[in-house]
Amino acid sequence: MSAPDFPAFPLFDAHREFVKLPLGLAMLDNYPDSRQFLAKLKETVPGVNEDFISAQRFLKSYSRKSEKTFTSFRNEVERYLLWSWTVEGKAVSQLRRSHIENYFDFLHAPPAGWIGTGTVRRFEYIGGQGMFRSNPLWRPFVMRDTARSMREAKQDEKDGTTPKKSDKKDILQPEKKGYRLSNSATALAYSAISVFYDHLVQEDIVLGNPIPGIRKASPYLIKDAQVKQIKRLSELQWEYVLETLKEKAAEQPNYERTIFIIACLKSLYLRISELSDRPKWTPMWEHVWKDHDGNWWFKAFGKGLKIRDVSVSSAMWEYIRRYREHRGLTASPSPGDKEPLLQKMRGGGGLTSRQIARLVREAFELAYHRMMKDGFENDAKELRKATTHWLRHTGASQDIANRPLKHMADDLGHASMGTTDRVYIQSDMKERAATGRSRKV
Repeated sequence: MSAPDFPAFPLFDAHREFVKLPLGLAMLDNYPDSRQFLAKLKETVPGVNEDFISAQRFLKSYSRKSEKTFTSFRNEVERYLLWSWTVEGKAVSQLRRSHIENYFDFLHAPPAGWIGTGTVRRFEYIGGQGMFRSNPLWRPFVMRDTARSMREAKQDEKDGTTPKKSDKKDILQPEKKGYRLSNSATALAYSAISVFYDHLVQEDIVLGNPIPGIRKASPYLIKDAQVKQIKRLSELQWEYVLETLKEKAAEQPNYERTIFIIACLKSLYLRISELSDRPKWTPMWEHVWKDHDGNWWFKAFGKGLKIRDVSVSSAMWEYIRRYREHRGLTASPSPGDKEPLLQKMRGGGGLTSRQIARLVREAFELAYHRMMKDGFENDAKELRKATTHWLRHTGASQDIANRPLKHMADDLGHASMGTTDRVYIQSDMKERAATGRSRKV
């Protein structure tokens, strides 16, 4: 049952489940809450089923490209459908420009009932029934910073450093009135809905795509010319993360896997998806290979369905050898070795992105507590904000001064050296700041 302040249900499951489902309303055979939700809406909003099938076909086509692309489009299109049906009370095919402009006003300041305080699964599998029931905690919007604050508050409670009662209430029951989509999230919403309308035009469901005109006149998109700060770990933070994990591994050998994960993400400049088990790709030991000159490489399956070979440094090789030794494997992988690079503790297959992120977050949390104990409070608090992607930025930022730009671009998987230059080379900004300091009033 949906909450009183949120009158809707999720529609489309995660990529792993979605790709296995049939087209049409049969997709909802094992999703009774969503099926009943559509059936009830149909009584007052004709065209709901047609909207659902159109969106389903649109997402099906993008599910073939990549899980990340599917997820981005799924989130935006699902949110748009739910708004159209429950707020505007119309099928998408009946919306006019003024209605769609209302939607972007809604996006800018959604009601509190539509906002969640943590990322949760849309559906929960009920094994005895063979059904996927809607998760009552799911919402179309998420206050991510608040979700992190709640995790930290729970950890503090475990550690015996719980905030004052009044402060704790503010953390665990956040004020949602100030919620706003970021500029990048707003831009993504315009882009995704525009692509969806292009699909509807091709299917002869609507006559044209109104989004480009609406986007051009939008008061919510801001041209950002700020100085960009790359989010990365400092030398001190990285040292604490690595050394803390090594100490933990000496006591509990299962932490060797986490050491290997963070070394890969940093030293090989990997995105988390490039290390995770996905429907089209599972990183295996055969992807660590040696060329005729004795150089080692890692074969990564990256953005845009592109496979690239990333050079493996001598320092990284030591962590490969260390992890393989922990696993009871030979020092060097063999061609054709199809064992997953990251083995689950229980069961077969590799680790998912969610599982890898959880392990990295635990590593950062362990280092945080050690830094706090040693008196590095500011560095520790900054580390708590870090994500897995900071490791990729950390490795690239450290190496950019010592490696040719073309080599860095190839290892990072950038199609253009301009991207690498723009993201990682900070010399122009430093010179700009230096000359700016000498200005006189």
